[in-house]
Amino acid sequence: MNDHHMTDPGRTIEMDLGADGHTDRFLKIVNHVSRQNISMCWHCWTCGGGCPFSQHMDLLPNQVIRLIQMGRGEDALRCNTIWLCVGCHTCSSQCPNSIDVAAVMDALRQLAIRDGITAPEMDIFRFHKYIYESIERHGRLNKLAAMVQFKVGSGRLFSDLQSGLKMITRGKLEILPQKVADRDELNRIFTHYDRRRRSFDAHE
Repeated sequence: MNDHHMTDPGRTIEMDLGADGHTDRFLKIVNHVSRQNISMCWHCWTCGGGCPFSQHMDLLPNQVIRLIQMGRGEDALRCNTIWLCVGCHTCSSQCPNSIDVAAVMDALRQLAIRDGITAPEMDIFRFHKYIYESIERHGRLNKLAAMVQFKVGSGRLFSDLQSGLKMITRGKLEILPQKVADRDELNRIFTHYDRRRRSFDAHE
């Protein structure tokens, strides 16, 4: 049996209605990581209609949620939608069932990274990675270091060089990183995240 869900005409997808436990398991994992109940989604298209980047996505946000509901985790984790989401929460604020769709997209990114799935938008993946590492190291984002890492990783080290120099001279980019004073609190935050990441499959 196939569910031909309402979609953009150019992005029609057919989804098998899975009947095994795998469907329910993946849904529970995503709910656990995102702290949402995406079974509440009735696919009204509100999230996609308000998203400023929907025209660049291969699937609309509600279509990604539908994949999760049907247990098609592999497809959900490989789409470019989860990487193009910028977390502006426009979708979340407009959802009639109060689903934080942006949190769901973030959860899918975490799961894709955990499963070693190559991001279809590698520049965006690198951007996330360097920002995360900078905050983990210093407690605050060191913009200059993150920008240099991103440029090296993307192979475009000297692109935007003039803009970068102007930002440095105007004090918009700090050369030395600022560090938080309470390292113990910072370590507790990241320890908590690591513990939650290890509990993905437990959906506790």
